[in-house]
Amino acid sequence: MGEIGASRAAARLRAMPHTLRLRLVFWYGLLLTITLVAFGSLIFLLASSALNQSVVTNTRVVGHAALLDIERQLQPTPPYMPLNPDLHDIDLYRTPIVIALLTPNGQVLYSSNGSQLNMLPRNSAAWNAALRRQEAWYTTEVNGDRLYVGVLPVCQTRTASALPSNVSATAAPTCQGPLVGLLLVAKSFNDVDNILLLLKTLLVVASAVILIGALAGGWFIVSHVLRPLEGVVATARAIKEATARGTRIGDLSLRVPRPRRHDEIGLVIDSFNAMLSDLEHAVRAQRRFIADASHELRAPLTTIQGNLAFLQRHIDELPPEERRTMLGDAHSETLRLARLVDDLLLLARADSSFAHQNPEETLAPGSNGRRALPPVVELDRVLLHLIRQLRLRLQAEDSPLKLEIGHIEPVRVRGEEEQLRRLILILLDNALKYTPAENEQQPGRVVVSLERLGHEAILRVSDTGIGIDPADLPHIFERFYRADRARQRPGTGLGLAIARTLVEQFGGRIGAESVPGEGSTFSVWLPIASPSSQGSSAALGS
Repeated sequence: MGEIGASRAAARLRAMPHTLRLRLVFWYGLLLTITLVAFGSLIFLLASSALNQSVVTNTRVVGHAALLDIERQLQPTPPYMPLNPDLHDIDLYRTPIVIALLTPNGQVLYSSNGSQLNMLPRNSAAWNAALRRQEAWYTTEVNGDRLYVGVLPVCQTRTASALPSNVSATAAPTCQGPLVGLLLVAKSFNDVDNILLLLKTLLVVASAVILIGALAGGWFIVSHVLRPLEGVVATARAIKEATARGTRIGDLSLRVPRPRRHDEIGLVIDSFNAMLSDLEHAVRAQRRFIADASHELRAPLTTIQGNLAFLQRHIDELPPEERRTMLGDAHSETLRLARLVDDLLLLARADSSFAHQNPEETLAPGSNGRRALPPVVELDRVLLHLIRQLRLRLQAEDSPLKLEIGHIEPVRVRGEEEQLRRLILILLDNALKYTPAENEQQPGRVVVSLERLGHEAILRVSDTGIGIDPADLPHIFERFYRADRARQRPGTGLGLAIARTLVEQFGGRIGAESVPGEGSTFSVWLPIASPSSQGSSAALGS
């Protein structure tokens, strides 16, 4: 059964690219066939026109030459026409041209090929035109053979000297004087038809050979070009089949070997491998997130469960003060657990809605589902209000930390004011938490600035704290990630992750710079609501 399944999978793997190969080769062959047919038809038409025109020109040249030769031999007195005309030079054209000299009443005086002359059907219109001293040329058919025939009038007064020097051999001389006879000239198209048949055969055979060779070469080229896609199909199928066997995602560490050439196929494979890398990273982060969340949730739950179980068994034995202490611990852990659940819910909602909603738009209340821009918020006002509150808290705690105001400009951004407050509080609390109150050089300082640069507002929070190691700096915005130096202080590792999520919802970006032992600077770039910035800010003394 395993061999049968493997053979079926291999067959499906071979069948999928073949469909694209067949389609590419089919359209390539169709385009080539149209080109060959158009080119062959053009060549055949040009050759056919040139060869047929050569028959017409040759026949007319011979006819006019014979006419001049005959008129040189005319007698000056009636009956004018010689009894035995000498057309020795004209007999050179006997094959395949038929020349005949007739009287006006149809009596044959000379014929270069009597058998063919007898088979020529007489065209009454051409014959009557010649009797009216006008040349007549026409095409007829005898026993399936096409003939080009001319009937030329022979006049007594027209001689070779009567022709102007600028008149070509194919031009029709003007007949003057009495009509003494008729000259019949005929030439077969048989040689031309045979040449055209041979040309048609050669064109068809050559086109077929070229088409077959081109299709074979096209199949080889397309197969060579699309061969790397088989690796993409095989890798995707392996991940899919491994995922289908259970609830866990398949091995995302698989990669498609990259071809040496740098073309669109290489770009597709690079993009596919990059997508697998991102998926692998996302799955690992998700698994780490689940493990960290379980651990963070388990700690307060364990404390609550232990305290309540102990109180349930020994509530009558414990003194009131100890019972209040245990209940207070349980209550504190409950509040911590509630905050943690709120943070997780915020991140979960952001993950589910961020991909489906424009970060600069939100649903307006009562708008029946229509998108509307978020409200405009005076960011400088919100920032100064929070700084005032934190300063009061630091004074109440007798903390030597200094929360200073740098350069602040009035700017307005779009977003929910409560979310902007939460973003600023996360950055300020983070700076105050990891900045020592006193050090050897000077008291800890946190400096906040807000300025406008182009179409963006830049919020910076700088501190003189413990700093962040370079190895930890790329990961500080990941969920539940905490550097070794930060684990000594309380926290869950979700603050900066929430800050990044909020910034992305506002359509901005966030970054950090840090020097271990000297401090860190967190910068937030947010798009300004409008070109004209109007706002009010209260001046706070330092």
